[in-house]
Parts: sequence; structure tokens; C-alpha cells
Amino acid sequence: MLKVPGWEMSIVWYFFLGGIAGGAYFTAAIADNFGSRRDQAVARVGYLLSVPLVAVCGLLLIIDLGVPSRFMNMMLHLKFWDPMSIGAWAVGIFGGFTFVSSVLSFTSSESAAAFRRKFSLVGMLFGFFLAAYTGVLLSNSAMPFWADSRLMGALFLASGGSTGMAAVALIMFITGGSISETWHKIEVADRFSMLVEILVLAVFLAVLGSAAQPITSGHFAPLFWGGLVAAGLILPLLLNLFGGRVRALGAVSAVLVLVGGFILRYVIVMSIQG
Repeated sequence: MLKVPGWEMSIVWYFFLGGIAGGAYFTAAIADNFGSRRDQAVARVGYLLSVPLVAVCGLLLIIDLGVPSRFMNMMLHLKFWDPMSIGAWAVGIFGGFTFVSSVLSFTSSESAAAFRRKFSLVGMLFGFFLAAYTGVLLSNSAMPFWADSRLMGALFLASGGSTGMAAVALIMFITGGSISETWHKIEVADRFSMLVEILVLAVFLAVLGSAAQPITSGHFAPLFWGGLVAAGLILPLLLNLFGGRVRALGAVSAVLVLVGGFILRYVIVMSIQG
């Protein structure tokens, strides 16, 4: 009999916040490298947001391990065959990228800014890894449903992109940045990220077939269909498409995307816990 991992809510939050961190950094790097000078506010918000999120991910990983020395041992000795060791290193390396990019986002030196832009393109890869790694970790386990979910890494990556953009958009709304044209660019980008996530989710469910029953039927079905699909993807997409220039609706859409991203990880992680 397979032993079910006794994961608590700390791991759900670790998966969720890691996805946002990767998505926010990606949003910042794209705005920094391919946007106009007006888009620098997006880059700064994305860089600064990713720093505390990665720090919290490290803290949650330490809490799950139970003993802080175990985390330090993982950082000192990389074990390619140990998924937790790889995760600890991913958090540590990506954390370094987020910190440097955040500091350099305040520079007025063009040479430093040019370095930051190139630096962020490399850091973006580690952000992608952190966002997708958690899904790959689950799909490579021996647990039923998880082991059948070979596209879970892609699903978590798509969700990380949409939640990261939503988080940046929400912060800009709260801080008054929604009055600029940059707000519209984020809305459009998040619209496409939600469409990608819906497409990946549809393929994910189609490939799984009846193996998806732990989340599509039974105890978790209302939360999956109502919380994730309806309220976390379809409704915010409709608000994004037809909300026009009502900024408050854009903020509501961003909140719903974040809630949906959390529900996705919650139902997947907890579906085998009972």
C-alpha cells in the first residue's frame, strides 16, 4: 500500500506563492525588455513582488521539513535525485535573481539597467522552473491520479503565469497605477494567459480521462468546477473581455484569478489526502 504524504496547507501555499513569484518575475522581465519606458512601473512591481514571495516559499519549505538544518543541508549538498533538494536550490537561486533585479530596478544608470534586463531573461528561466517544478514533482510520484497527470507541470506553469500577471495588475490598481496605459497592456496579457490556462486545463482533463475523477467528481467537484473553472477562470475572463475601462472590474478579475490559482493547487494536493 502506498503511503499518502501527510502534506499540510503549508505545501499548498508553497505551490501557490511559488507560481505567483515565477509569473510576476516573468511579467516584469517582459515589460523590462520589450516594453516602453512607461512600462518600467510594471517591471518594478513584478520584481519587488517576487522577492517576498520567494522568501515565504523558503520559509514554508523549512516548515514542511520540520528542522531548519535540513533545509541548510539541502542548500549545501545538491542531490539531483532528491526532488526536495532540487526545490530548495530552485528557491535559493531564483531568490538571488529576484533580489538583484529588485535592487537594480531603482537604478538611474543606463548600463546597470541594461545589465538588469539581460539578467532578468536568465532569471525568468528559473522562475519558470519554480512555477512548473511543483507540478512535475507531483506527477513523478507513485500516487494514483498524480502519477497519471503528466501535464501537471504545464498546468502549474500556465497558472503561475496568469496568477503572476493578476497579482501585478492588482497591486497597480491598489497603488493607483491603473490610470496609465500600462494597465491595459497587463489586462490584455492576462487575458491571453487565462486563455492558455483554460486550454492547458482542457487538454489536462482530456488526457487524464476517468483518472481525473478525484478532482472532477465527488467531494472536490464543486470546488473544482465552481471555484476554479467558473469563478477562477471563466468569470474573470469575461470581466476582462467585456469590462471595458471599468478599472474596478479589472481588479475583481485579478482577485478571482488568484483565488482560482489557489483552488487549483488545493484540490490537486488534497485530492489524495483523504
